Order: sequence, then structure tokens, then C-alpha cells
Amino acid sequence: MKNRTTIAFALVVSAIALVAPLGHAGQPPANGELIAESSILAGLAPNALFPFVDSTPHHIGRAHIAITDATATCEAGAAAPSKVQILAGEAGVELVNVMTAATNTGIGSTAQCVFHVTIKPGQDVVPEEVTDIVVVNANPNSPLTGVNTITVSALVK
Repeated sequence: MKNRTTIAFALVVSAIALVAPLGHAGQPPANGELIAESSILAGLAPNALFPFVDSTPHHIGRAHIAITDATATCEAGAAAPSKVQILAGEAGVELVNVMTAATNTGIGSTAQCVFHVTIKPGQDVVPEEVTDIVVVNANPNSPLTGVNTITVSALVK
């Protein structure tokens, strides 16, 4: 009888240990989860959209976005990217372009310049809710090439 009680107790404890974590499945930790993604954008068709980060139903608390693109002038704050637009916000609600002349770092050349921006929901032009970061090939005539890249790190809450 003692063996059966011990086995039954062990089974109950094992079942609780296996099932307990499922109550929190799909929920990021209270302090958020850091995600990081990079991609070469070669081949993205003219006027095409690429939903690069989609954290739905969780929200992005802060994100840092870096891209490379051609530009008229590769000098800090001088000119916006010529082909790549980055939209941030909530798909179906509000998405805004966050890559402007102010994001030009002056690193590189007019053929491949580096642009950086850190976004926080509700600050500057960024909507109050951010779940999506979308790449747009704003060139109506040709696909993007290997000089076009994106890297995003984001804190998802």
C-alpha cells in the first residue's frame, strides 16, 4: 500500500510540474522580451511591403531600427533614404514612416548609407500602440538590391 501511495504522489507532483508552466504560455516575461532580426532586402519588388516584425497581440515598448539604402547625400541629418521606408505602428490602425532625413548617420556613401532610429510608442510621430514594423520598397520601378538591409531590436511587452 505504501508503494501505491508513493507512486500516486509522484504522479500528481509530476503532472503539476508539467502543467503549471502552461498557464503562462504565450506571455512574455513581465519585464519584456528582447527580439532582434536582420535581413538583406534584395529582391523586394517595387512598391512591395514586407511585414518585418509583427508582435501582435503583444506591444513593442521600444525598438531600434537600422537600415542601409541609397540617398542623395550621406551626411548626418542631410537626406532621407531614397528607396526604403520603414513604417511603425499597428497594422489596420495606423502606420507611420519613421525613417527621415534626421535618421541619416552620415556613415557610408550615397550608394549605401546607414540610417538609425529608436522609436517609443507615443513619442514624436510614433502611434501610441506599436505591434508592427513594415519595410516598404518606395521605388516604383525596380526591386531592392543587396545594398539594402534592415536590423531591428525590440523590447516586446
